[in-house]
Amino acid sequence: MKRNNQTHSNSVSLSRIPFLALLRTLIRQKYTFTMLVLQIGLTLAVLSNGLFIVSQRLEVLQRSTGIDETNTFALTSSGFTTSFNPENSIKADLNALRQLPNIVNAVATYAFPFSGSSDWDELQTSTGHNENIVPAASYKLDEHGIEALGLILVAGENFNADEVLWQTESAKTFPSVVIITAKLASDLFNSADWSTVVGKTIYINATHSAIVKGVVKQLQAPWNAAGKIESSIIYPRVIIRNSARYFIRTKPNTLQTTMVEVEEYLAASSQQRMIRKVQSIQSMKKQVYGPDIGAISILLVVISALSIVASLGIAGLTSFNLVKRKKQIGIRRALGANKTDILSYCVAENVIQSTCGVFLGWLLAIGLNIFLVSQYALPKLPLSYLAIATLCLYILGLLAILKPAIKAMNISPALATKD
Repeated sequence: MKRNNQTHSNSVSLSRIPFLALLRTLIRQKYTFTMLVLQIGLTLAVLSNGLFIVSQRLEVLQRSTGIDETNTFALTSSGFTTSFNPENSIKADLNALRQLPNIVNAVATYAFPFSGSSDWDELQTSTGHNENIVPAASYKLDEHGIEALGLILVAGENFNADEVLWQTESAKTFPSVVIITAKLASDLFNSADWSTVVGKTIYINATHSAIVKGVVKQLQAPWNAAGKIESSIIYPRVIIRNSARYFIRTKPNTLQTTMVEVEEYLAASSQQRMIRKVQSIQSMKKQVYGPDIGAISILLVVISALSIVASLGIAGLTSFNLVKRKKQIGIRRALGANKTDILSYCVAENVIQSTCGVFLGWLLAIGLNIFLVSQYALPKLPLSYLAIATLCLYILGLLAILKPAIKAMNISPALATKD
């Protein structure tokens, strides 16, 4: 019987927690209580919005471009003499590059993902001002472009050599066929059956028409166009300039050696031009996404620092309050409160403080997100991030009071009641 009473006395029961006395104590400690609530509220607001922004930036960093990023690089060949013939130079260079053993294919193009260089076209399925207009990034590639970039053709056919136009920028002749991305095909024709899109006519900038010859799975725009980064159109064209940009795809595990070999070969093949901007696509990606990587790093540091400061603040104020109430705790122990009662009291106090802080934090988080949406066009904060941040703060608060709570529950009644 005695053993059963002892077991009952050590069990956790909400009825044994003096909630009214606890609330009166918190009200009397207005300063510490307010500081804790503000600290938890601000931490929740920053934590939820920070985690959401980090997840958004990570999605950008991890998204696929549709090209073979690992095994590709680009370089620029710039002619500087009056006798330099850019068309002959481009044709000779591409023919030589495609013969090298470590090169899968090569193409002359100014536009590719992360290049930041491309035109912007408006496409329609029928003419008329009231018709649906879909913007798309413009790519100009010859018949080797699909393989050189590592694109996946999901419907139709690639260009053939007879369809490719070698032109200056001022040329008026327009290609009769095009290849579009699956996303652009879906936006234009509202269909996921890409085979039905092949052979249809589209209108470009309300002045030209062309037939869709093929559909590639994915090809991102060279820049981050909001909502339209997956919409791209490929024309069978090569633009002739003194300064040509080559996009080269190598065999796996040969990228670095091939970059050196190609630069040396092209530099030695002609004294009328110079080779510059030899750079892998992955290094370009890091440069383009540098601000995103920096923002993620800063946000993670801020989130970690705030979490540490919040936990230290909770632990410090809890320890301070428990030291002040050391005699009260001893009296409760002398009146029959066991260690579990003291621990439950500390946990209940923390939960009340955290709940008040969470309520304030939700208001601050929503207000901060409204500001970010209006000023920086960020998406609305999903409630799931508020829920995750709330759970993290409850856990953080409980972990922060664990050590002072254990000290409090081990206070000796005899020692605590001494004068």
